[in-house]
Amino acid sequence: MKFFKVRSPLKTLYINFKMLPLKQAIKFPILVYGNVIFRSMKGRIILTSDKIRPGMIGIGSSSWYPGYKSPVILTLDGTMIVEGYCPIGMGAYILIARGGEMRIGKGCFIGSGCKIMCFNSIKIGFHCDLTWETQLMDTSFHYIRREQTSVPDSLTKPIVIGDFCWIGNRTTISKGTILPDYSIVASNSVVNKDFSDCGKNCMYAGVPAKLKATNVVREYDTHKEAELDKIYNYTRRHL
Repeated sequence: MKFFKVRSPLKTLYINFKMLPLKQAIKFPILVYGNVIFRSMKGRIILTSDKIRPGMIGIGSSSWYPGYKSPVILTLDGTMIVEGYCPIGMGAYILIARGGEMRIGKGCFIGSGCKIMCFNSIKIGFHCDLTWETQLMDTSFHYIRREQTSVPDSLTKPIVIGDFCWIGNRTTISKGTILPDYSIVASNSVVNKDFSDCGKNCMYAGVPAKLKATNVVREYDTHKEAELDKIYNYTRRHL
């Protein structure tokens, strides 16, 4: 059983029986593989999958980037809803404030060094890849107002990321962002607007991010990917 391979069995016991109902906790759907710091666990984790299996959520299960040995830091004072399998890489920082709700679709990947700060609402669709050092923040933290205006804008706005989205490394997703299904965001971009009108299969890049290409798709078929590697003489290996 995967439980006996984890590096932190006591923390695995703690998070399952602290955050989940007993009938789910005894199946150990959350496994802690690496160093994890629980800053606060006053909220709750809700698993919506029909079939609860061991290791659905693997915390610190993969570095996915060389040199990552930093702990995963969790502050869960709000609600974290997970709909299925979701590995969380080493060095990730996840904060869900009281009253905040983060929903993660099945088959998502949260890469090493990702920072997710949810004070209002963050929704991530099915099979999304958040590559290393991506940031999602639905708050601007500090009030900014125009001169002569007494009431500043709201600090928070929801973030919605559609299904099968691919977010490049070191991208920042800011409050109010909406990405349609099958969106691709280039590395080091800053996304801060609603792109709903662009539709599916679009690529965004830049600071701030703008529409760069339409009718683009990522190749998910590993066999076709291998064939293309041969054509382009590309040596593929894990980082």
